[in-house]
Amino acid sequence: MKRFSHLIVLIAVPALFALAVYLQDKPVNAAGDKIAKTDEMALEAEGRDIQVIDGDTIMINGKVADIAGMDAPELGQQCRHNGTFQDCGMSSAMQLRKYFAMAPFTVQCWPGDAERSEKQGDFPIVECGIGERDVAAAMITDGEALPILGYSHRYDSLSTEADNAKIGIHGGDIIAPEKWRDGKRLDGENGHCLYRTEGANNYIGPLDPRFADSTAKEDSIKICSDEEARDKNLVYLAPAP
Repeated sequence: MKRFSHLIVLIAVPALFALAVYLQDKPVNAAGDKIAKTDEMALEAEGRDIQVIDGDTIMINGKVADIAGMDAPELGQQCRHNGTFQDCGMSSAMQLRKYFAMAPFTVQCWPGDAERSEKQGDFPIVECGIGERDVAAAMITDGEALPILGYSHRYDSLSTEADNAKIGIHGGDIIAPEKWRDGKRLDGENGHCLYRTEGANNYIGPLDPRFADSTAKEDSIKICSDEEARDKNLVYLAPAP
């Protein structure tokens, strides 16, 4: 009987762990059930075809969109871990790109709640899922992004757990991305402005495959974030037809 009980425990523990992982990666719809997810509303693409602009901005089906409910460090932003500066903005973007590149299912993105996401203007806000995996929840769990407080209680609790465990950007010093965009820096941080203008009305980022062939002209303006580019009424360089 004791052996049988021991066997039950051995089976039950992994099963409970698997259930916990499944519940952690619930489908998207973080802002509530009022957003109906229909096939007509969804943007769909294979993960390898999604271009990552930064840690919370993507181009899917030729459309640039922000991932709702999270705010990732900007591409040129640095964090300090054990006295050493690291490019946490680039790290976040590469993690997001890895999610999509390794996606075993088609990526789907639905309209998110722009008001709760504290985004201005008509720039598309989307909640993205890879199968049952919520991309924003995964980024926040891995300590690669901070939640937009109040967008989703689940995101807030996931960030608290990551902070308690000192995962990712929680393991050192970081300026909140919104304050970094306003010009605040850590003492000694050598933050970079990595975007630049392309032509009169467009801008381009360093993760874009076209960036290497793009030459910085004398009148090209370096831009610190895609938000700053939009404030200047610039549009991300569209893909070739």
